[in-house]
Amino acid sequence: MSKSKIVAAALLAASLTAGRAEAFCLFSCDPTVDNARSVFENRLKKKFDPDAKVVKFEVSRFWQLDVEGAGHKAVEFYFTGTAEFPKGANLDCKPDAAGAVKDGCSASNYYSTTVSNQEIKGRQYIEPGAKIEFKDETRFDQAPSGWKGQDGNSY
Repeated sequence: MSKSKIVAAALLAASLTAGRAEAFCLFSCDPTVDNARSVFENRLKKKFDPDAKVVKFEVSRFWQLDVEGAGHKAVEFYFTGTAEFPKGANLDCKPDAAGAVKDGCSASNYYSTTVSNQEIKGRQYIEPGAKIEFKDETRFDQAPSGWKGQDGNSY
């Protein structure tokens, strides 16, 4: 066996036995647009209503983030997603005639599924039959099990 074949075989064996998830990634290792849509849909259903339906999803920007000192990679998708709410959402949070909402609810009309320190904390009312456009973003952080989305799932 030639020296180059031995070196190639050793490199292949080393890459296949490496414990890191990225060692097994041969093609398109980054999260996909479909993964970003899944995170958006999962966050919609958790934050607003299980019957919410994504009717449009378009990514406007995607890039890898420089996560200095964190020891892992991250990627971010900026997107516009439109969702229908046949039953509405958080109906008990409907503002009264004066526009006031009860404790635990938010009067904000800015709707987002992004997990961040600026996230609207209170539950938001959405009237039945509403169609809402979200101009939003989602981030994936690389982990040993794959890419962790903001919905807590690995992709």
